[in-house]
Amino acid sequence: TLQGRQDAPPSKLLPLFGRPGSDSRSAGSRHRFIMPWVFKGGNKGYGKGFGRGYGGGGGKGTGGGRPQALPDDFVLEPGKIYTGSVVTFYKFQGYGFITPDEAGAIPGDKVFVFWKNIQTQDRYPFLNKDQKVQFTLTLAEKQGVKTLQAENVCQPGGAPIAVQDEADTKKTFVGGQNLRYTGTLKFFLPKHGYGYIKIDSGYQYDREGIPEEIRVEAAEMNCGGGNPAYAEDLKVEFGIWVTTRSAFKAFNVTLGGGAPLPAIVEGQGDGTPENPPEA
Repeated sequence: TLQGRQDAPPSKLLPLFGRPGSDSRSAGSRHRFIMPWVFKGGNKGYGKGFGRGYGGGGGKGTGGGRPQALPDDFVLEPGKIYTGSVVTFYKFQGYGFITPDEAGAIPGDKVFVFWKNIQTQDRYPFLNKDQKVQFTLTLAEKQGVKTLQAENVCQPGGAPIAVQDEADTKKTFVGGQNLRYTGTLKFFLPKHGYGYIKIDSGYQYDREGIPEEIRVEAAEMNCGGGNPAYAEDLKVEFGIWVTTRSAFKAFNVTLGGGAPLPAIVEGQGDGTPENPPEA
């Protein structure tokens, strides 16, 4: 009978990721949608058209507008620290908007925030609606329009964002949060945002009903802060958690030893073959 391996806390298995200017997440971990556009992107419009027009280009969604251009008289103060609240954040698209506490400090009183600009140790960086944050501003050109973008997004006072770690404390785990199991990732479909893992046989669990195969969602595919690429027949290790509906799912899936999973490389697609497994 096998026993799961006790490891260090899952959030510490991989180095710090998601910091501004880092490429550590450019190699892949989001849900069913590719990012709306690349970090400080140009006028190619990589988006799917979500987010009220911030897609564009070859987007398939509803967004057809353009970002709001900066007034000619606006003067950017590099390094100035602002505080504000998250208006919305599209977790699986990787972007959202922040409203500053100081009215009139930013044209339109709202600024775009991209996941790469979140300072965090979370394996899957995101922000919660109404969350209080601190940030600086930078100029960015999107679809040929000069506009603003939030950078160095962290907690007020400068501490890293820790949304996912906080959410993990509310989960119920099989054997505990730090217990690691091994198995084979049968497939992961980026466009659908999930996959299935076949657990290696022989494990002894602390509860009944663990199936031979469990589902893994995109948010639990640990790519070192990146977007998970298509994967098939890959040896992995993971924890197991139980949903409120008593479903068993994989938690913090990595390669052996906590190494990050393969991630999407911007501009190279998600690696899905022409005839992937049935979703």
